[in-house]
Amino acid sequence: MVFGTVFAVLKHEMGMNDIQVLEIMKTSGPASTGLTFIWMPQLFNKMFGGGLLSILFFLGLTFAGFSSLIAMLELPARVMVDTGMKRNTAIVIIVFLVFLLGLPSARNLDILSNQDFVWGVGLMMSGALIAAMIIRQGANGIRIELNSAGDDLKLGKWWTYIIKWFIPSAAGVLLVWWLAQSFVPGDWYNPFTQFSFMTCIFQWSIVILLLIIFNRRITGFFIK
Repeated sequence: MVFGTVFAVLKHEMGMNDIQVLEIMKTSGPASTGLTFIWMPQLFNKMFGGGLLSILFFLGLTFAGFSSLIAMLELPARVMVDTGMKRNTAIVIIVFLVFLLGLPSARNLDILSNQDFVWGVGLMMSGALIAAMIIRQGANGIRIELNSAGDDLKLGKWWTYIIKWFIPSAAGVLLVWWLAQSFVPGDWYNPFTQFSFMTCIFQWSIVILLLIIFNRRITGFFIK
């Protein structure tokens, strides 16, 4: 709906060509917020009953945000509960940390765009790391264990090949491709540039370093 609206308004009503429309879509608000908050209102403005539909749409979007927030808070809280911490205490700590770490993005949309870019690309790394853990533990053994867990759909040997070969290869290709898009000559080495190559490497390195430093302590909670 969003993409169709952008093309309808800019191409057919304003006479822009496809390249111009795509360029506007790329820069349509910080972290692509304009696609929803600029173009959807224009769509509803042209529709019969658009006022009511816009209320329902943004109300649904609000609930979608809250439901995503619940899932985001539940996972780290569950990990802290597994270490022996009381659930209420874990939730309070996680909510405080999420609020604190989210303040810069809430105060500055440039920071929001940077974080959306850095950790959006970082999702590829997390997928590759999960695959790496499965490979290290033995992908075929894990497949057999999953198949013995119940009467659900059985995983064939194709799953092992996907985990061992396809996912690492796909993650590598996508990671190189995305980082190449952000490689700006003369500015790629600046870790404080909004969409630079180095801002990804810099922030990922901090998180990886923290995980390495606290790895034994985190593991110790679960070994006890």
